[in-house]
Amino acid sequence: MYDPELAESTPSLRWTDISARVARNDKPALFVKAVGTGMLSDARELRVALEDTWTTCEWPGRAAEYDLWRILFDTVLEDGTFLDETELRPVEALPESLRLYRAAAPGYERGLSWTTSFDRAHWFATRLGALARQPHRVYEIDASREWVLASFHETRHEHEYLIDLERGENPDLDEVFPEEWEYRLAAETDGT
Repeated sequence: MYDPELAESTPSLRWTDISARVARNDKPALFVKAVGTGMLSDARELRVALEDTWTTCEWPGRAAEYDLWRILFDTVLEDGTFLDETELRPVEALPESLRLYRAAAPGYERGLSWTTSFDRAHWFATRLGALARQPHRVYEIDASREWVLASFHETRHEHEYLIDLERGENPDLDEVFPEEWEYRLAAETDGT
């Protein structure tokens, strides 16, 4: 994907300049092109671009395949780190395990995007279910900090964690059944 010879002859540009006139849902393709051609090679700019691409694109998981996103995150991550907004942080800064939730239609429960907020997962389940005209489910998992690729909150306030489930040797996901949703929402609101 990355061509070092091309990168040597092409100065690295700023992501804000490259993406200034691009629609938000076109950013994943632009990011891949910018990385592949070496237009974007500065480590800081790569992190800024990845955060912006993921957080501004509507449905980033549909804009690019799961494996491509993993490759893009591997491009910016160093061993033992995760992306916290646009900065690399050691995974040791995270709790050993994170309780995370994900709203998804059946068959899509193993995506990258999860949240620490049951309320946010519930919102996605009801919103997406209505839009798709099919019920969405809420899943939960206790994710090891080693699975975390990124944490994004500032842009969309979704308490979002991107996790790579393949690092977890096919972990089990638990479904939170709809009859539990109101109880979970009340418990989260009460802080219990």
